[in-house]
Amino acid sequence: MSLSSEYLEIINKISESFFIPPIKDVIIPLNDERNKNSNFAAIILDDNSVGIFFINLNQNIKDLMQKTNFQVYKGMDPSFLARKFSSNNLFDKCLRLGCINAISQYIFKKNKFHFDYTTDSLGLLDADETDIIGMVGFFPPLVQRIANKANRLIILEKKKELINKNKNWLVTLNPKHLESCNKILITSTTIMNETIDDILFHCTNAQKISIIGPTAGFLPDPLFKRNIDVIGGTNVHDVDLFIKSITNNLKWGKAVKKYTIERKKYKSFEIFS
Repeated sequence: MSLSSEYLEIINKISESFFIPPIKDVIIPLNDERNKNSNFAAIILDDNSVGIFFINLNQNIKDLMQKTNFQVYKGMDPSFLARKFSSNNLFDKCLRLGCINAISQYIFKKNKFHFDYTTDSLGLLDADETDIIGMVGFFPPLVQRIANKANRLIILEKKKELINKNKNWLVTLNPKHLESCNKILITSTTIMNETIDDILFHCTNAQKISIIGPTAGFLPDPLFKRNIDVIGGTNVHDVDLFIKSITNNLKWGKAVKKYTIERKKYKSFEIFS
């Protein structure tokens, strides 16, 4: 079963068991090509649960986000939109993942789920000088940190302009390079563009796999089923500050907390019902 189908099944089960608050607002940042903070948007539910999603898969999608009248989404059932997550339209996929994340954060909150709040932005990889680390997606703030700790760093990217060979790391388009890695860090964008299963095909030699990113706010069940070890997401605890920050392309700072969920400590979303 595809990842999108599994999330569709989860959303159906949740909507049958719980009242899900409607969408209160969709927050889109000001258009600023020079500011990386303008790459994320959010769906806010009536109970202030927040689903963060990425809008810069390409410039056309980002431009369309800026032009869309999101007032029509207010009051809508987010599970209705989330059920269209399998749509092949990338604009729709962005919004659907935002809904899935918002619903997931609502379920976590409703059931007082215990997040392991952490400052470890490396997804609990515990990198050391014996490790060959794979990074799926270029995380500029983390590259040098990992390169300083690991024996070698291999970065899988889709952007040809990023390809290079460095003394401490390799940037490549070829996922087969991941087969030599014993620990792998994957961007949560692979969930939205549904490349995760193709990536995992080349990760069978890895001892530990983590998926991290601001958009990793989803329930982890389908990913833990795929032997992902850690999900590293972002929880919004000061919604007003977060809305102000994201709208004006400011760092989210004190409005959010990073957390991890480990497969070995997690049971199932079904225990919430």
